[in-house]
Amino acid sequence: MPTIAIVGRKNVGKSSIFNRLIGKRVSIVHSEPGITRDRLYGEVLWQGKIFNIIDTGGFFPDEDDILANKITRQIEMALKEANLIYFVVDAKSGLLPADELICNNLRPLNKEIFLLVNKVDNQKDSLKVYEFSKLGITRTFAVSAEAGKGFGEVLDETAKILHDVKVVKEEKIIKILILGRPNAGKSTLLNTILNQERAVVDDTPGTTRDLVSARFEYKDKKFEIIDTWGMKRRASIKNPIEFYSMMRVMRVIDEIDIAVIIFDVFEGVVNEDLHIAALVLSKAKGMVIAPNKIDLLKKSALSRVILSTRNSFDFIDFVPVIPISAKRGIGIEHLLNTILMVYEESGKIANKKTLKTIVTNLKPPPRGAVLKIVQSNKRPPIFQVNITASIKENYIKYLRHTLRNYFGFQGVPILIKTKVVKKGS
Repeated sequence: MPTIAIVGRKNVGKSSIFNRLIGKRVSIVHSEPGITRDRLYGEVLWQGKIFNIIDTGGFFPDEDDILANKITRQIEMALKEANLIYFVVDAKSGLLPADELICNNLRPLNKEIFLLVNKVDNQKDSLKVYEFSKLGITRTFAVSAEAGKGFGEVLDETAKILHDVKVVKEEKIIKILILGRPNAGKSTLLNTILNQERAVVDDTPGTTRDLVSARFEYKDKKFEIIDTWGMKRRASIKNPIEFYSMMRVMRVIDEIDIAVIIFDVFEGVVNEDLHIAALVLSKAKGMVIAPNKIDLLKKSALSRVILSTRNSFDFIDFVPVIPISAKRGIGIEHLLNTILMVYEESGKIANKKTLKTIVTNLKPPPRGAVLKIVQSNKRPPIFQVNITASIKENYIKYLRHTLRNYFGFQGVPILIKTKVVKKGS
């Protein structure tokens, strides 16, 4: 699929344009420069054509610290993938030396460039568009990401250049979300699975600000894996950017199939990890727990890690625990196989005859009886239980445990809905 890369210096509105074009908020938008650090992928559908679009981190050319160099590497990788470049500048600040330097770096690539002059919100701003003619880019567009102006023309011209692309119906993509506290190894895990540097990895906790996603194939199945900002307790959130990052993660949980909960074995399981697991459980999503950095442990300690992890997450004892080293690639294939297994488990349909047998053999609830159990849904599995009297949570746990003993559903929450009916109805 043809690809567009959005590039430009910091705070010119690249992420706002990205969000506008894909039709949802994926990149964090904030007045503080340099929020986007990784390269973020989305899809744009226009006039029956579909193409990838990549948001990249902005940069000031004179920066030379380790993190800035890694962000620049992300930009270079995006440009290498791109068939078309959206070079974004800011009408309100006018043409700056940094814009000219970026333009000079883009020319040797010999790729089609669209100059998007952003923040053209009024007549005064539109007069400044001509200032950017010094860059010598023929296809120049005045746009406003905030107001949504000018993008029809941009996309029309894009469709002409990327003319050989048509919409194709894709098969199901299994969505994996990596969750954990800051610096647990989430971005390293994503990069290791993809065998490329898609997320910026740095020793500073909280390097990933946006949701970083990528697609890959494994055992003839298509996957999308999403790296997230390190989750914290609300009381520990210190600024709006962290708050928006956490809200973005909470919303995306609704859209995924499997969550991988990762933690550092040397820090152990803490309350934040349990809170993350409880959040995923409340959304009824499949889970795998991945204790990370086992390459630094003695072999004799590995079995203790599994046992202590199960003890810590005792409220989700149905979830597989797969120790890994994201950095060394240890246990990654086992993790992927387990993710695939959990996904298949979530799609199970319980045998109707077996459900009738279960009803016959159940221990009856106090002052009532179970008349019927039917599975009403999958992913997640939902069971409708007809009973003659209301039941307490302990009996629901007993039903859930019984269903799991018969059918498995490993790594998948089982939802039970009860309906009080009269016997014989």
